[in-house]
Amino acid sequence: MLAKRRKKIKKRGFNFKKFFGIILFACLFLFLIYSAINLFVKRAELQKELDGLSAEEEELLKQRESLKFSLGETYSEAYLEKVAREDLNFKKPGEKVFVIKKEGEVIEENDALEEEKTFVDHIQSFLRSFNK
Repeated sequence: MLAKRRKKIKKRGFNFKKFFGIILFACLFLFLIYSAINLFVKRAELQKELDGLSAEEEELLKQRESLKFSLGETYSEAYLEKVAREDLNFKKPGEKVFVIKKEGEVIEENDALEEEKTFVDHIQSFLRSFNK
């Protein structure tokens, strides 16, 4: 007997395996695209922040250099003399201090008298008070 060949009959119905395979592939593809876009956006934000921090670093380095220069100036005799004269109201022996008042500014008499005496004069007057 001859073996009868059976014809495979294709079902014309709905193929669930193929449908779910396509859906799964589409979801995976959309997830990968979504992840790539998120990574691109995050990278752009971080690059912008890095540029801002680099600019701030440059500014701070310039400020550091100017502060180093200022620190070097503070050890000079000219700077120390300037601070002593302007801020501490010291004067050299034999020098007279003139105060120029601005319009509308009132100078108290006590301040004007104190400016005429130096620190050394105060100490000398203090020591003379013990000799009397």
